[in-house]
Amino acid sequence: MKNLAESLLLYAVTDRHWTTEKSLLEQTEDAIQGGATFVQIREKDLDEKNFEQEALELKALCKKYSVPFVVNDNVLLAKKIDADGVHVGQNDMKTDEVRKILGPDKIIGVSAQTVEEAILAEQNGADYLGVGAVFPTGTKTDAIDVPLEELKKICKAVKIPVVAIGGITKENVKELAFSGIKGIAVISALYAQKDIKKAAEELKDRTIKALFPEKCELSSSDAVIFDLDGTILDSMPYWENTAEKYLEKLGITPEPELGKKLLNKSLKRGAEYLRETYHLDKTDDEILAGIKDIVSEAYESIIQPKDEAIKFLHELKARGIKTALATATDRNMFQPAFTRLGLSTYFDYVLTCSEYDTSKIEPKIYLKAAELLGTKPKNTWIFEDAFYALRTASNAGFKTACIYDKSAEEPVEKLQKHSSKYFHNYKEVLDFFINKA
Repeated sequence: MKNLAESLLLYAVTDRHWTTEKSLLEQTEDAIQGGATFVQIREKDLDEKNFEQEALELKALCKKYSVPFVVNDNVLLAKKIDADGVHVGQNDMKTDEVRKILGPDKIIGVSAQTVEEAILAEQNGADYLGVGAVFPTGTKTDAIDVPLEELKKICKAVKIPVVAIGGITKENVKELAFSGIKGIAVISALYAQKDIKKAAEELKDRTIKALFPEKCELSSSDAVIFDLDGTILDSMPYWENTAEKYLEKLGITPEPELGKKLLNKSLKRGAEYLRETYHLDKTDDEILAGIKDIVSEAYESIIQPKDEAIKFLHELKARGIKTALATATDRNMFQPAFTRLGLSTYFDYVLTCSEYDTSKIEPKIYLKAAELLGTKPKNTWIFEDAFYALRTASNAGFKTACIYDKSAEEPVEKLQKHSSKYFHNYKEVLDFFINKA
């Protein structure tokens, strides 16, 4: 499981009272797809049998998306279904007793309204605190209001992460800036909304901007490394079935899904695969030349940037952000498009996999680009559209931004798993990095 504090950013607390045409399970999946990073089942009106069944279904859903799942109050049920943990209130089982039952590896969250309660919960083994209500709320009628100054004192008094809860909306979350919390827990701000997925997306973005402005405001000490095809250029349709078309021109029937097998390979290694697999009486350079001929015309006159991609590049340049391009496409192929579209003015460095004898299943090209830019992975964003490239960059410690491309074959949840941020388009990119909430 990833760092707990990061997982607490957008904490969804279930409430079946808001279910209409969609089930609670479907609503929760919408919330996760929109950006919820943690889920607690809190269903006070369900009997034990139905509560357990609901919990098992939600646990499976959260596992699918690699999102932590905890049970409210019911420690024995949490242990029975092997949930990731439990959240308890001040009037529930004591934290140290909960730890004895669940063991050392489970998550224990504890509600607190005062500094004294917070310190005691931490001393007894709590992993995080839920503090609230921080705003007026009708969801928990027994909640004790916690003023902002008390919230700040609690965050300073403990080392474990604190989550604020109670009456939080996308409009007022900015008031929690500089409080020290690591995330927000919400119920109606998600489950009472008509479009839960969209609500989660907006709430997550605004929460990041409020609590962690350094993550969404690029400074001159940061850098951005871009992929080209499918990320900046809307070029993937011209690459579809290119290898198949090349083999067919030679009178050879290609194997099924050849394109998928070549996806992770550089052009050079793709040519080697075709030569060896199909016993071609050609050199790798001759094979590459044939493949390039099929798509080169598109680079010269047809392929265009994705909507507002150039605007984002322009904004980065205006702010003095260092940028590089790291692409698996050979330089002589994309250069006509670069020249025609004036893209070269936006990049400090342009690297290709073939020139470094690598592919994006290893981080070599990203690490080299970061070295040239003079930044470390933790201060560098990688913009990609392909799952395997996002996974490589994420595993190497880079911040990753997935740009949706219509040619993507991986499901959204898989792309999100290795993305610090998932964007549907560059308008969302501009809103997140450049425009203010």
